[in-house]
Amino acid sequence: MKLGRVRFGPAGFPLSGIKGEAAIVYLKEKGLDAMEYQAVRRLPTKREPLQKIGSTAVENDVKLSLHAPYAINLCSEDETKLLASRERLLNACRVAKWLKADHVTFHPGYYGKLSHKEAYKRVKESLEWVIERLEAEQIRVEVSPETTGKPSQFGTLEEVVNLSVELDYVVPTVDFAHLHAREGGIIKGKEDYERILSYIEDKIGNAVKTLLIHFSEIEMTKKGYGEWRHHDIGSGYGPDFKPLAEIIYEWDLSPTIICETPLLDDDAVKLKRIYLNIARH
Repeated sequence: MKLGRVRFGPAGFPLSGIKGEAAIVYLKEKGLDAMEYQAVRRLPTKREPLQKIGSTAVENDVKLSLHAPYAINLCSEDETKLLASRERLLNACRVAKWLKADHVTFHPGYYGKLSHKEAYKRVKESLEWVIERLEAEQIRVEVSPETTGKPSQFGTLEEVVNLSVELDYVVPTVDFAHLHAREGGIIKGKEDYERILSYIEDKIGNAVKTLLIHFSEIEMTKKGYGEWRHHDIGSGYGPDFKPLAEIIYEWDLSPTIICETPLLDDDAVKLKRIYLNIARH
């Protein structure tokens, strides 16, 4: 059986400190074939260096995505902040085009005083605003709300998947560590991963095969739920990657897996080895 392509890479440039085009070549030499460009603090403004990174990535078959700034809150009741958030997300998609990246991950925002239903309506309206402008500019990227790790944040699995059902251009970024922490450690084994992926498949069909996945192990707050900090693979905090790797192999999925541990590319290699050990036996 010919298996689907599973890509692995870090959230950001390598731990070694190598940046730019050289980082892409370095990742390729390390056996990795994906990278999430981190624009979480601010968006870069110089086009040419990003275009060179993008071209190098294409030449080396390293799939790029982009993480938009954290300073986005599509739930904001302050119209000035809401418009600024929309503009940041739109600009992130423009920057992604320079990088030849076809996927922009973002944290949608915080509920604040809004009900979950009210927040959903507000986020959806903002995404419609962004998508309308992307279409006008002929920018084709996946706009991807991420599952978030804190109960105060918009981004339950149901919310991000339903947005993907209702809107073109929108697909979920599935962060399993966030899902695990948000619900107090819900991923205990293979059946929990299967439940999550089956839900996604029921809603968005074959798009489940090519998800962008964030993975790390994660420590919860002292309350016993909610994200506190990310940990390395093998730290013991969970969730365990091996059961997910088994499902990816058994279901013949082709996700891009972005490693968000402190060890970045080193742990991305470790995740790839876990998957390949399963695929070879």
